[in-house]
Parts: sequence; C-alpha cells; structure tokens
Amino acid sequence: MKSRKSPKQSRSKITVEAILQATTHILLASGAQALTTNHVAESAGVSIGSLYQYFPNKESLIAALIEQHVQQEVDCLSGVIAEWGGELNEALFRELIQAFIQIHLDDIELTKLLHQQVNSLECREALRKATRFFEEIMASLLAKKFIKMESERLIKAKAFIITNTIDSLVQIALIEDTKLLSDSIFVDELVALVNKISTH
Repeated sequence: MKSRKSPKQSRSKITVEAILQATTHILLASGAQALTTNHVAESAGVSIGSLYQYFPNKESLIAALIEQHVQQEVDCLSGVIAEWGGELNEALFRELIQAFIQIHLDDIELTKLLHQQVNSLECREALRKATRFFEEIMASLLAKKFIKMESERLIKAKAFIITNTIDSLVQIALIEDTKLLSDSIFVDELVALVNKISTH
C-alpha cells in the first residue's frame, strides 16, 4: 500500500483541503461508486498529478475523510473526560455516549457513507485509531477506580469491552436503524450495559 504524503506548506494544505472537500461533495451527491480520482481532481480544480502527490488512490481519499472524523471524535471525547475531572461512573458514561452519538448525528449522511467504506485496510485502520485511543483512556480511568483491586489484564479487558461495545452498537444503529441514536431508551440501555461491565 502506497503511503500518503502530508502537506507541509500553506499552499499544499489548501490543495489537500480542496481535494477533500471535492471528495465529500461527490460522496454526498453521487455515492462511493461515483468517486474516482479523476472526478475528484476535476471537481477540486487540480491536476491529477497534484492529487496523486497526496492521495495515491480512491481508498486513500476516503481514509483521509475518516481520519478527520476520527480526530473530531478524539477531540470531543477527550474534552468531555478532561472537563469531568471525577471518577469513572454511570454519569460519565452517559456524557461520553451522548457526545459520541451527537458527533455521528451532526453530519449523519457523510458519517454513514464513511462507515460503509471499511473494506480497505487503510480505511479500517483509520477507524480503529480512535477506538484504541479510548481503550487506553478507559483503562486508565478503570485503574484509578479500582486502585489495584483488579489485575492489569482484567482492567484492559474491561476497557476493550466497554469501548468496543459503545463503538459497535452505535455503528450498527448508524447503518441499520438511525432513529435509535435519538432514542432515549437506546442511550439508557447502552449506559446501563457498559456501567454494569465496569462495576462487575
């Protein structure tokens, strides 16, 4: 798999942003099947050579958009945890879950399209970045909560299960039944489930 070049200069960053905006526009207007590097270059007003400097293929364009989405998740949920300042409990789970759901609802059509494009390794890796990041944060919070009462292996297992339970159920609802994401019952049951995992 070819690696993507990161833009360093302001002009390069503007070019990359134009390419990603064109990618977003095509995805929303015509779907992933209509997305080609030639189409994106034309829509962005750049040469195909300029596009290939930063994005070697269609999958790398989608992966870059997923990375932007992931960074929004990381920034938002890190902010929730930083502002909380207390111990891990049901109230914090509720804050995190509601914030996580809202990120997906804010740009629902693009988010659904991006999560359907995980067939390539690059796209899967981009999505997994946030999950691994929050597994580490969750493990740290659990370790403080139990204060050596639990083994490190058990804490890591709980962190893995909690993080991936939230992520997986939200992603399934996103694709199969989007209305669930706005249903208080869905949130209540998800909060209760992950809180139970953390306390047993």
